[in-house]
Amino acid sequence: MIAQTNRWQWRCLALVLCTCAGPAWAADAPVTNATLAELRVWFTVMAAVAVVLIGVFWSRGLSWFGALAALVLLGSSARLWLTQPLWFPRLEISADPPENLIMLMILAAQAVLTGVVLVRPAGREAVRGLFARAGTVRLFLLMVLVAVFCLSATPYVAYGYFMAFGLQIGVGGALSLVQMATLVAMFAVAGPDRMPRIPVSALAVFAAVASAVLAWTAFDRAPHVEDELAYLFQARTFAAGTLWAPVPPEAAQPALEYYLLEVHEGKWISVPAQGWAVVLSLGVLIGEPWVINPILTGISVWLAHDIVRHAVSRERADMVALLMATSPWVLAVGATLMNHALMLVTVLLAWWCLLRAGEGSARRAVLLAFAAGLALGWGFFTRPLDGLIVGGLTGLWLLRRLPGGVGQVLACGVGGILSGSAVFLFNYGITGDPLLTAQADYLSRLWPDTQNAFGFGENVGPPAQSWGALDIWVGHSPAEAVLNLINAIASLNLELLGWTFGSLVPIWIGFIWGKKLTGFDRAMLVIFAVLVAVLFFYWFTGTFYLGPRYWHTALLPALVLSAAGIEAIHDRLSGQYRGRLNCVVLLLCAVSVVSFTSWRGVSKYDGYGGYTGDIRRQVEAADLGNALVFVSTEGDIGSALYLNDPFLPEGKPIFLRDMSPQQNAAIIAAFPGREVVYLRDSE
Repeated sequence: MIAQTNRWQWRCLALVLCTCAGPAWAADAPVTNATLAELRVWFTVMAAVAVVLIGVFWSRGLSWFGALAALVLLGSSARLWLTQPLWFPRLEISADPPENLIMLMILAAQAVLTGVVLVRPAGREAVRGLFARAGTVRLFLLMVLVAVFCLSATPYVAYGYFMAFGLQIGVGGALSLVQMATLVAMFAVAGPDRMPRIPVSALAVFAAVASAVLAWTAFDRAPHVEDELAYLFQARTFAAGTLWAPVPPEAAQPALEYYLLEVHEGKWISVPAQGWAVVLSLGVLIGEPWVINPILTGISVWLAHDIVRHAVSRERADMVALLMATSPWVLAVGATLMNHALMLVTVLLAWWCLLRAGEGSARRAVLLAFAAGLALGWGFFTRPLDGLIVGGLTGLWLLRRLPGGVGQVLACGVGGILSGSAVFLFNYGITGDPLLTAQADYLSRLWPDTQNAFGFGENVGPPAQSWGALDIWVGHSPAEAVLNLINAIASLNLELLGWTFGSLVPIWIGFIWGKKLTGFDRAMLVIFAVLVAVLFFYWFTGTFYLGPRYWHTALLPALVLSAAGIEAIHDRLSGQYRGRLNCVVLLLCAVSVVSFTSWRGVSKYDGYGGYTGDIRRQVEAADLGNALVFVSTEGDIGSALYLNDPFLPEGKPIFLRDMSPQQNAAIIAAFPGREVVYLRDSE
């Protein structure tokens, strides 16, 4: 009888594990870019850091706090180990590899030790002090939000794994509850009660250096999605002083074909908006295009701090800068060749100029307004929709304030028109029509029966079944819009701060507890809400690579509201706990950088999408000179094509997709006198 009961228990456990892992099996796709050996090294480093944490606090007589701090790190790392990092993150709980069971034991130990602390008199007192005025309904609502948005619903809806989705919510919510309880326990033991003030200059430098390290290591200074290759192609043509490259020989065009690159009407062009590529061309000119975004990341931290310091307070600004400089989302975007970091800087620079315009003479206000307009216009040139939304809302705010009179409004408008009109000039130069973008022209031929547009309908979006789970239904509908919204919120909840129990917890607490918002807070909320509302009508949400990157322009509003939520917690604490709160936040930020960001680098960004720097390293180790290099790879051919000079000049190798023998022979004939090399690369 006992043996039969045990068999049923194991069968139930197996059913739960299989149900949780079901979508991964249905997708039949790898769940991580890391090998098991690499993950073991990563977790060993996390364990070593946890030991250091214990030692540091033990030496100061704060042994319990050190043990709980180590549990925060180890518990977060254990949960990340069990999380599938690619596409739509979710828990992958199984008995294979056996380390999974160790991670579950760590999480169980965290729950036990946290419970031991909380059941003590000091623990019960801390719970009462922290939640005396919270209310049961508010706490319940908070936990519902934490559980529901701990993962994306998209793959479960796509493959029909609704039971698995419910189990994931339950398990994820329970783990988040344990992690948050550990933070509560840290108020019940002796610990630090004063967070050291970190200069904003140090945070800005840290963000720039951390992004650069990520770019050099995990991202390997190479594109990882088609967009990045397209931007780099543009930047190289612009650095040469032209809008397009000459058309390659006809025989070679199939071997050079790539998404977002087009040969049309005697031009070889890259089709995305050009504002970022113009700036990226500066990196091309110095031979290191990858350094531009880390520099912009450091600048954005400084700008954000100064904006919030002027608009709200130094305390809020310090918190926003800390959250921003340690945000895995910010650091990852800064390590790529994508355009989001530049878009963020243009917006922040414009707001910084307008806030500064209220200081000093009217002439100074007009000049700063003109500079703000230039920044907003360049944002429109970089990401037209984002620029239109933020520029329009900023203009309404400016009309309401008028610190420099009507002249300031006119100056801002003139600046915006001057730089923003580059969109129309480039359109005219490339497509011959100022109102027709190269991308719209390209997609009209690539997707002749559908359109890359806003709104609902069966013809909105890519051709049916061509984007898999990224676009699971034909066209775009309100139901898909809601699903995309849930997916983006879940992604932001994971990526924004890298707090595994929920990055949006501070924002939810701020709203649930009724934090009184300043005028600046309300302005940030409006910007965030309008951007999200507009994108509700777009068929795609790009969360699979860099989190909800279409929302990245609203980064400052998200961080300002997060800091306001932390203030809401601070305001409701008794005096004895307020100093501890900032120390706990600092610990969470440190854990985010040490654990979450490194996990992302190891398990996702390294080799993401089949892009690696391996081909580049092979080329650097060999003298290919003037060779034609036919590449066959199990990864993405973009890993080779991005190495091409768009002008295919003599003296530099040309990288091509390895075609059939007949096609290769035709290509060789089109480039007479070049050495021929066949390169086989395994991902």
